[in-house]
Amino acid sequence: MNALKNVSALFLATTLAACGGTEPVARPPVVTPPGNPGPIDPGPIDPSKPTPYTMKGVVKNAQGQPLAGVEVWADNTLYYDMNVLGTTDSQGRYSIALPRDQLGTWRAGGRFQRSYHGETYELSLEVDEAAFATDAGAIRNFTLKTSGDRPDGHYYGGTVWVYGNYSNGDFKNRYVELTLTPDGPLLDGSAGETLKRFVDGNTVADVPIGRYTVTARYLPEGGTPQNMLVMRQDEDTFASSTTLMFRKEPKYGVMTDFNLKLASKP
Repeated sequence: MNALKNVSALFLATTLAACGGTEPVARPPVVTPPGNPGPIDPGPIDPSKPTPYTMKGVVKNAQGQPLAGVEVWADNTLYYDMNVLGTTDSQGRYSIALPRDQLGTWRAGGRFQRSYHGETYELSLEVDEAAFATDAGAIRNFTLKTSGDRPDGHYYGGTVWVYGNYSNGDFKNRYVELTLTPDGPLLDGSAGETLKRFVDGNTVADVPIGRYTVTARYLPEGGTPQNMLVMRQDEDTFASSTTLMFRKEPKYGVMTDFNLKLASKP
């Protein structure tokens, strides 16, 4: 097969028909010199072994559930902005055919983008970022995490901010316990679980991203437990519970916030 010469272009990744892949994101067409037959279908794939000139793998959430329609790519380490793109199928699988003539190695990347209850989220995926040679190929499995520590020292989850209202009496945030109950599946499609967290300063950190019903109690050390009332910033009345949705703020990242105060004693 004739080798491509002096061609720098973005290539469209193709998901094998045997895997039932979805259509990839539209990109500029492949530039193929005259007389070159173009990429060759690598044929059946053994998912447990690397395939030459191919990056393949699966994208799952932290619970091991496959994620469909996720964009992944192989990024050339030598040339700027040279990528080969792919999209996962209904089983979370993808396969990207790499150009055989390009210099440099490749590094995996991906992003999870979803519309969830009216908010659009774009999250990075955890993957082995070690570079690999074109002719060796590589298996690169991605994981979507919505909570837990990130390699950069931050965390994947969202932050809940609380603002005290002291019209019914004073209280210390460190004795405020929040109960966060998932209102339907979380962003990654998992069921989630009910969380009980004490406020640290003004926040509860690293909450798996989703929609929650929140309630609060005041549990002072050596004192009598007391119910609290909560109210979102866009609400006018305090109540025993409210619904929280995370949003992305340029300065604070993925966050949600609400007001709380002591309930009146009977």
